[in-house]
Amino acid sequence: MSQEFVSADYTYEHKTVDYAAADGSHLLRTGGTIAWRFNNPGNLRPAKPGVAIYGAIGVGKTKNNGEFLIFSSYEKGRAEKKALLRRKYNERTIYTMLAGVPDKNGNVVQGYAPESDNNDPQAYADSISTATGFPTTTKISDLTDAQLDSVLDAMEKKEGFNNEKSTRQEKVVNTTTVTISDGAKPKANLSVKVDIGDTSHQTKTNSKGQLPLITHLDIGKTVNIFVASVEGEWKKIHDFVMGDSSNSFVLFNNLRTFVAPTDLKKVKNDEPSKRQPLHYAIQPGDTLGKIAKIYKTTVDEIKKDNPQIKDERKIFPSQVISIYGSLAAPTNSVAKQAPPKLEQIPKKKVEPVAGPAHSAPAPAPKIEEKKPPKPPAEKVELARSKDGKGEPIALLQPDQQRAPWMVVAIAEAKRWKGTTEDVIEKTSNYHELVGAHESSMVGTKNAWCSSFVNYCLSTASPSYAKWSLPQRANDISKSSNFVEIKTPVFGAIALISTHHVTLVYAKSGSNFICLGGNQHDQINFSPFAKGVRFFVPVAYLEFAKKDIEKANTLAEHSAEELNKEFEIKVKSKKGNATR
Repeated sequence: MSQEFVSADYTYEHKTVDYAAADGSHLLRTGGTIAWRFNNPGNLRPAKPGVAIYGAIGVGKTKNNGEFLIFSSYEKGRAEKKALLRRKYNERTIYTMLAGVPDKNGNVVQGYAPESDNNDPQAYADSISTATGFPTTTKISDLTDAQLDSVLDAMEKKEGFNNEKSTRQEKVVNTTTVTISDGAKPKANLSVKVDIGDTSHQTKTNSKGQLPLITHLDIGKTVNIFVASVEGEWKKIHDFVMGDSSNSFVLFNNLRTFVAPTDLKKVKNDEPSKRQPLHYAIQPGDTLGKIAKIYKTTVDEIKKDNPQIKDERKIFPSQVISIYGSLAAPTNSVAKQAPPKLEQIPKKKVEPVAGPAHSAPAPAPKIEEKKPPKPPAEKVELARSKDGKGEPIALLQPDQQRAPWMVVAIAEAKRWKGTTEDVIEKTSNYHELVGAHESSMVGTKNAWCSSFVNYCLSTASPSYAKWSLPQRANDISKSSNFVEIKTPVFGAIALISTHHVTLVYAKSGSNFICLGGNQHDQINFSPFAKGVRFFVPVAYLEFAKKDIEKANTLAEHSAEELNKEFEIKVKSKKGNATR
């Protein structure tokens, strides 16, 4: 069997497909026929422009022939063609499968190769009959799987799948993926300098804390990675040698170089401005008393500003509340400085790019290096008042690190309150929201648990990287963006027997209580006990380790209690679809 890939991009100018593998390597495939280039022996097309279906990993827009699906392997493409013949043409003969059949009104229902597309269905059917020995009147449903395979062989020969062999070219390019984290969250928009041999490139991390892929075009060369220190100097944080295999690194940089979001101060003699609260996500183990003490307010004030809190003893992790408080910042806050301003670099993504048939992806362009200036020496004071009169300068938003994707999951659970998938998908098809492009969330073949988890990760603030096939649960175990942990922590992604993923929220006896999608076709809290593995994003690993070291245990809540609290009416369903 040929190698399977997880994603694909196509540039029709060079007739080149860039296939990305789970190990980070890339295969550039050029020339040949469209069917060979796209692993699509059936020349299957998307139902909607640009939307991958039938398990395809991409869509290729050709210059003159429209769009075709791109499959992860030849075997996958052939299997989908075979499934299409069984699904759509099973009750037709070999000839009518190709030519079409009249409906009850006398209109022709299109076939696989109709005359309207400049085909000769009779000649096509005759060629299949000659190759297989089956009369053109043979019904597809009368063929065994082995016999249908011989029909597929004849169709591939007729359609010229293996034509233009002399123009086929393939080149494997290995890469290194670098993620930079502060231990709890990815460091987005961080200025980085990458030295490859004597050449320097200046770039920035993306929203997931990742650098553009570093392609191994010069095996044996040393790569040095630098970030800007608070003093404005380049600080080396890692180096490696380009090898003949792909790599993935997670680098931890704990420099505090972020600007805190603040509210505007009150100006005298102006019309009183609307009170601006900070938004606080409740943490495991929090009480309203503890929160009130930190922010110099009272439990009653918090309850007054958050009418959704009916009972101060019933607050739950990752619920977001509003706090006004009387201080400019929590008493345990740490002052932060603005980052040094580096040379402005065009925001151009540097990734492997499909070039001419004989070329490999181009490396990042060489950019003239300039030493970043030192940051301003001005000190940021967080709790100072103007002229000592008690006017806070600004209200600092808390830097909350614990599993921020759980805030998204809770918000979605509260939003839908037990609504089933057929209603949810009308406004929130999680497959499409994460780029999986499944046509629907409804049905046993369209399970959306994995897409829901990836939606929570990718829309959190900060956002975290998804796994390569976000609609496939087991792909988390193959992704370099995630790492397995043995002890569950709040927010860990639980993989249940390779076919379902969900988010760890609490525990109840020997059960883990998890919040997830496609649990009885809903977003709800459900218990799981057996066949559970736990994963966290690589950018979150150090924080998870600290949670484990401190023995920060999960809160005790039953699924029934949590579903009742969030007004989720669980609808039991046998054979619930998960994957």
